[in-house]
Amino acid sequence: MKRIILSYLILLTAFATSYAQDSLPPVKKDSAVVAGISVAEQAAALYNEADFRKAIELLEKEKDEQKAKGLESAELYYNLGNAYFRVNDLAHARLNYERALLLDPGDRDTQHNIDYLSTKLEDKILIADTFFLSIWFNAVQNLFSSNAWAKIAVVCFLLFIASLVAFFFSKLIIVKKTAFYAGIVLIVIVIFANIFTFRQKEKIENRSTAVVMAGSAPMVSSPDINSKELTVLHAGTKVRVTKEDRNWLEIEIDNGTVGWMQKDKLEII
Repeated sequence: MKRIILSYLILLTAFATSYAQDSLPPVKKDSAVVAGISVAEQAAALYNEADFRKAIELLEKEKDEQKAKGLESAELYYNLGNAYFRVNDLAHARLNYERALLLDPGDRDTQHNIDYLSTKLEDKILIADTFFLSIWFNAVQNLFSSNAWAKIAVVCFLLFIASLVAFFFSKLIIVKKTAFYAGIVLIVIVIFANIFTFRQKEKIENRSTAVVMAGSAPMVSSPDINSKELTVLHAGTKVRVTKEDRNWLEIEIDNGTVGWMQKDKLEII
């Protein structure tokens, strides 16, 4: 029986490791900083000298070069957000802050800047009531990135295996009890860490949020320029994209209102 259990655990370990590797998104948080440190230093110097537009030019060029290599950097997006905010381009500032937060959801500085920027936006949209368990679940998920959750899942799974080995082979009752309860806690962490890894990866690969880039843009009831206007959204407002129809996107705002907006008025995060 023990031999069967151990064989099963070895297979599970291999699966967990493979899943974690597959779950790592094709992004590296510090890739832009490592690959182009001179650019980062130049941009920082220009930022400190209040030459924000030149800093934006350098950072945008670096961003394009990194994206051409399949890389993205939360730090690069964060710096771009700061530079755009300094020139009062709230739409591009929000866009880059949101991209930074997507890659590094646990970064408090980025979240603080988004919260502060939101006070400057023209649209003040009340958030629809959300079930408290959903709020709690998302808050825990956003503590770490997909990469971090994948690593946590692998480490905890290996510790879970060690707990099982201790439970089956130790002759001490106290060790068996400790290993048993530790194993329960660890396997729960493994399950949730894998769920969070998958969800974070899904958010990065299938991006379904956008920022209004136009100064003002009508949100209408159907994908037709002559349809009924529901509301007007302004630059920097974040929306959720639910559907696409030619050059129109169906969007949902925080208060639950659903409508359509022309694609060229938005940019996907």
